[in-house]
Amino acid sequence: MDSKGLLNIEYVFCIIIGILLLITLMPLLDDNLNANIELNEEASARILLDNISGSINEVNSNSYGFIKRIDLMEKIANHSYKITVKSNEVDLEFNNKKGKTQISPIKLVNANNESLDEIELYSGNSYSIEKILVDDNQTKLFNQSSILIRPITS
Repeated sequence: MDSKGLLNIEYVFCIIIGILLLITLMPLLDDNLNANIELNEEASARILLDNISGSINEVNSNSYGFIKRIDLMEKIANHSYKITVKSNEVDLEFNNKKGKTQISPIKLVNANNESLDEIELYSGNSYSIEKILVDDNQTKLFNQSSILIRPITS
C-alpha cells in the first residue's frame, strides 16, 4: 500500500498468482491424499491375507490335531470383506478390490468330513483351523491329511 492507501499493482498481481497456484495445486494434493489412503487400505488387506495364509500353512505343516484360532477384524478401512479359502490359494474381496495369495496345497473338509472346493470366511468372525485325518470312501483314500476350518461361536 502506498501513502494514499491504494494497493500497488505488483501486490495485486502477487495475490492473483498466489490464488491461481492454490487452485492448480489443490487437485494434485487431493490426488496424493487419496492415493495414500488407498495404499493404506491395500496394505491392511495384504497383511490380513498373509496372516490367514500363514496360519493355514502353519496348521498344515504341524501334526494331526493341531488347531489354530484366527480372529478376523470387523472391517478393512470401513468396508466389509469376504475371504475364500481354496485348495491352493486364499482370496480376499473388499470395496470392489481383490487380492490373492498362494498356500501349500491342502484338502478342505467340512465338519462331516466331506471334501470342499472352497470355504468362505466373513469379516468380524473367529475361526478354528484344524489338521485332521479323514477316510474318503469315494476315492478309497484312508487317513488322508485334511484341513477343517469352522466358525467359533462365543
